[in-house]
Amino acid sequence: MLIALPPSAGKTTPATGPALDLASLTAPQLNPVRERVIDALQRVSGAPDALSVLKVGASLEPEIRAQIDFYRRPCAPAWQVYTGVLYAAAGFDTLTDAERERSARMVRIFSGAFGVLSPEDLIPAYRLSMNTKLPDFSVQALWRQALREQAVLPEDELVVDARSGEYMVWSPAPERHVTVGAVRLRNGKRSVVSHWAKHYRGLLAGYLVREANAPSTPLELAEFAQVLVQDGHVSGVELTPAGRGPAKLTLVTEE
Repeated sequence: MLIALPPSAGKTTPATGPALDLASLTAPQLNPVRERVIDALQRVSGAPDALSVLKVGASLEPEIRAQIDFYRRPCAPAWQVYTGVLYAAAGFDTLTDAERERSARMVRIFSGAFGVLSPEDLIPAYRLSMNTKLPDFSVQALWRQALREQAVLPEDELVVDARSGEYMVWSPAPERHVTVGAVRLRNGKRSVVSHWAKHYRGLLAGYLVREANAPSTPLELAEFAQVLVQDGHVSGVELTPAGRGPAKLTLVTEE
């Protein structure tokens, strides 16, 4: 099984740590593309229009200018750098050694700067979303092409997909692909809950990396996800089988 995650918009800059070593990262065959992206990001980060190109506010200007020295910034495991709602819910900081090893094998984080990462890969904090257009290329298009050309992701495993739309730069065959969403029931009406969807996706990812016998089919995944009902996190689990697109696992809450 592979769990596909987005990065978090919020990131924590490590106070100390080693400098970036691309050779140590998961899928080193992507390093030529990583180098191209980082080089472009460094140049943009020093340009007058950096904030506009990278779509960030003035309060983040110090972080953007710091990216000029991208390769010298302190690094930490990706799960420590990414500090958003999904990662907090997954609880990577409470994993045992065995669970951390399992997570390193099972989880792939899709990143505008690095393409794909393991949670244990050492990276600096950065600001580059996947939907950014840098002066010479679209980040999203570049990674879509690279991941199509390089066999760095499994071809025959169940993929539990918790990514947001802009990070869908790689898709497995529909029969082994399950996207995860969440809805709220209120007075009989259903509504999508984008913020809490991240929380519930993170919870599911956390339960999965703690499970030694991972599900291998969409139906087994739906059965496994009932643990979220048993533990009081959601009120129901629904599975929509794959058609032309992937299967959909919907986590339901009620008010």
